[in-house]
Amino acid sequence: MGTVFWWLIIGSIALLIDIITSAFLFVWITIGAIAAIVAKILGCSLLTQSIIFIAVSSILMLVGYPIVKRTIKSSVEPTPTREQTYLGKEIIIDEDIVSTGSIKIDGVYWIAQNEGGMVKKGDKAKVIGIDGNKIIIKKI
Repeated sequence: MGTVFWWLIIGSIALLIDIITSAFLFVWITIGAIAAIVAKILGCSLLTQSIIFIAVSSILMLVGYPIVKRTIKSSVEPTPTREQTYLGKEIIIDEDIVSTGSIKIDGVYWIAQNEGGMVKKGDKAKVIGIDGNKIIIKKI
């Protein structure tokens, strides 16, 4: 089998890994393999093809990967944590809370820190913040 076949195999495997992992790290190896195929078509030796493959893959990985990573980070909003989705939510209190206590939100018990006057069982409170593993509430 010719060298073009092997470059196609290397490039295809790298592209497949990149598609599976969504890492945008192995696509540069695919482009390096394409550059090696172009070198083969131009009549370059296997050694020259290999040097071109390594050089193109390495340079693109060093330059392209940080650019792609930075672009993705700036364009994709981070997924909020479970606690962050509670901000602004109104809840009914299960027990009297003076300064700290326990609350249940969506079936999960949390340590609650009360910011304001005493909250009695059955009162409505609003989630106004998060402090570590504590949900900060205030009586409505």
